[in-house]
Amino acid sequence: MSATRVGFIGLGHISTHAHLPGLAPLVEAGDIELTAFCDISEEALAAQAAAFGAKATYTDQHEMFEREELDAVYINLPPTLHTDQVTIAADKGIALFVEKPVSLDMAQAVEFSRQVEAAGVVSQVGFMSRYYPSSEKVVEMLGERTPRHVMINLFYGGRPVRWWTSRYEECGGSFVENTIHMVDLVRYFLGDIADVSAFYQWRERGEGPEMMNMPNVYDVNYRFASGVVGNATTSRVLTDADGAGRRDVVLVCDDSMIEWSTDKVVENGKVVWEQESKGRAAFALQAKAFIDAVKAGDPSLMRSPYGPSLNSLAAVLGANASAERDGERLSLADVQSGKVAWDPRFCAGHGTPTLD
Repeated sequence: MSATRVGFIGLGHISTHAHLPGLAPLVEAGDIELTAFCDISEEALAAQAAAFGAKATYTDQHEMFEREELDAVYINLPPTLHTDQVTIAADKGIALFVEKPVSLDMAQAVEFSRQVEAAGVVSQVGFMSRYYPSSEKVVEMLGERTPRHVMINLFYGGRPVRWWTSRYEECGGSFVENTIHMVDLVRYFLGDIADVSAFYQWRERGEGPEMMNMPNVYDVNYRFASGVVGNATTSRVLTDADGAGRRDVVLVCDDSMIEWSTDKVVENGKVVWEQESKGRAAFALQAKAFIDAVKAGDPSLMRSPYGPSLNSLAAVLGANASAERDGERLSLADVQSGKVAWDPRFCAGHGTPTLD
């Protein structure tokens, strides 16, 4: 079988440190070729084409789509830069890998999903946490247990990393940009989410790093379609705490408390599964699943196709919308249909426009 021809739009940190290294074994095996790279930075194009062996480079995605024959394309852009990339790829029958969050506009994401479904192309959203072997172990365990409650805890540093991930109107806040990974993971464990209620805490103007204009604490409650209830807490308060932090998922079942992490699963205080940490190995597993699905034309070989992933996006944009409404319980069906929307131009519950 001939090599799958892959293009990349966006050569930022996630592409160069995760997705391209994850694809490297498939390039070496001759399963894929990196046909074309597209980025607005000619410097980045030159450096990454040399590092990963791309055959052609472009600064205009339209030119790349017009001139190159692609089987699949990775769209790794900040959510506000999603314009017509999905539309063009779907129209051309090109399989899609889209990094999360796929949009800050629920209506846009729903329309893209409609286009993908109509075109019948393979699609995957970049929720790599589903590909940790520890995640598979939890799914296996839950097949024999009755879950009642899930908790997500993410306490991490408050220093800004990149401009767009520090601005509420550009990334949706840390809950949308980062915690969406864990929200999607618990959906992998427990199924779709039905309702959300949220409260956020804001720094006052002038507090904290100057470039950041978003909440520093997010407390979100979920009710799953199955009836399971959950809580997700994220904070960016530990600006200078000597590396202190926390990232875990706890599932409470009848007579069983399961603690998930990337390299370990603990039940009732006893380690039941453990594997030496392999860095970004989940990205390689995700990449192989995507390419296998493209080659076979079989979306069932992947764990996060575009359409079903909309529930994860609605769950985090719905949290923002609830926080704007002082914790009002919202139906994710209403969020996904557009009956309820989050307006990124205003700080939820803070009363201060973010677009200065």
